[in-house]
Amino acid sequence: GNPAPVVDTATGRVSLLYATGGWSGTPSAPVRGPRSLRVVHSVDDGAGWTAGAPLPHLKPADRAWISTGPGHGIQLASGPHRGRLVVAGDYTTTGGRAGGQLYVSDDGGLTWALGAHADVDRATSAFPAELSVAETTGGSVYVNARSSARCGTNDHRTTATSADGGTTFDAPFSPVPGLDTPPVSGSLLRLHAKELGSAQDRLLFSAPSRLGPHTLEDRRELAIRSSYDEGRSWRTVGTVVTPGRSGYSDLALVPGGAIGVLYETAGNIPHSDIAFTSFTEGQMDAAQSELRLPRTSDTGPGQYGNHAVVHGGAQLGTRNSGKSMTFDGQDDYLRLVSCSDSLRLGAGDFTVTAWFQHSATTGARPIIWGYGMGSGVQQFWLRAEPGSGTLRAAIDTGGAFADVRTTSSYNDGQWHHAVLKRQAGRLTLAVDGGQEFGAPAPAGDITPPAEFSVHIGARPDFPNQPAGV
Repeated sequence: GNPAPVVDTATGRVSLLYATGGWSGTPSAPVRGPRSLRVVHSVDDGAGWTAGAPLPHLKPADRAWISTGPGHGIQLASGPHRGRLVVAGDYTTTGGRAGGQLYVSDDGGLTWALGAHADVDRATSAFPAELSVAETTGGSVYVNARSSARCGTNDHRTTATSADGGTTFDAPFSPVPGLDTPPVSGSLLRLHAKELGSAQDRLLFSAPSRLGPHTLEDRRELAIRSSYDEGRSWRTVGTVVTPGRSGYSDLALVPGGAIGVLYETAGNIPHSDIAFTSFTEGQMDAAQSELRLPRTSDTGPGQYGNHAVVHGGAQLGTRNSGKSMTFDGQDDYLRLVSCSDSLRLGAGDFTVTAWFQHSATTGARPIIWGYGMGSGVQQFWLRAEPGSGTLRAAIDTGGAFADVRTTSSYNDGQWHHAVLKRQAGRLTLAVDGGQEFGAPAPAGDITPPAEFSVHIGARPDFPNQPAGV
């Protein structure tokens, strides 16, 4: 899996490193066997390949999982290791650690050695995976990797550098702030370098730009972003390659100097089809836009830091003597994406409150929707249903469902305060301190054990939710 190609410019030889392992068991219960690394070569631009050769020395005895790529490797153009080939990979150990490593070759890919590597206790620390590499000044190597951290942070990328051409890492991996992505593989490309005669240094990074913890739902809006200081910071403006579902990608320069990007995409999942597109630097820059969405602030005394991502053109407005977010009913909504412990309603009693205002006469209007959706999926939600004249709330433990309804949808254009509670085996809903409408509440955890989001003003399937919702 994850084949990682790299070209030796002196000979034209392509080295393709990859991981492989056998499978046993049955189709319904497959069992993955031990992984090992291999390499094949091509000297005719991929028309033909040598027989695969094993690389057992690249897997130390304590390694369990081992991988390469999944993107391309690089050849260093300057520095004391000029001409060195560098391919990235990741691994786990039998002792419960996980990390990233570099494989290096100083003879055009004929032989390979284990270079820089760094790991941490995977049970207590975020670790790098699916590393991408780029050369920086003096033959140094910049690494940008997918982080294992999904909850409690908005930083889903992690980085390290190597000043000795990939032999060792200068320091442990650390988060990349402000580079919005979901958990996903990304790709680097060194577009310009001052030391090679360009007017500026410029690294490109490709990955979905929708911030969120989900490996499926949040892989959208593939974009190219730039760093002009060799990865120390990344611009929040960039160029959207596709606004829809998208997954892994890889960048390359193509003949004529254009920028090529190969990426996963599909209609309703991010990884069914493979697409390729190319564009000039001028075309890319002309199509730039701001990619980092605004956030609400949750930084006051006693607050939990649950900043919401603001979608569409939602604006801060007023609510009686307080504040509110104003939605246009088209594409405005908020998402809480840190899946912090403070947003886990869990298996116990809870209270959810919301101020809302609407004047709709049809459809279903989500007010707040936590976690998943669909039958048998852990979730909670509160929505106005003006077509049936109710305000309705529900919870689902994944094995049991309960809902409760009022006798009005409160579509009078005025502000109303809703209180949803699970308490002492009852699910209750009251508005403006009035009558409590109730139903038996199932026991059990309504929060997924892993990552989740909370939507305000939309369902989790936005923008695919039906018209009028």
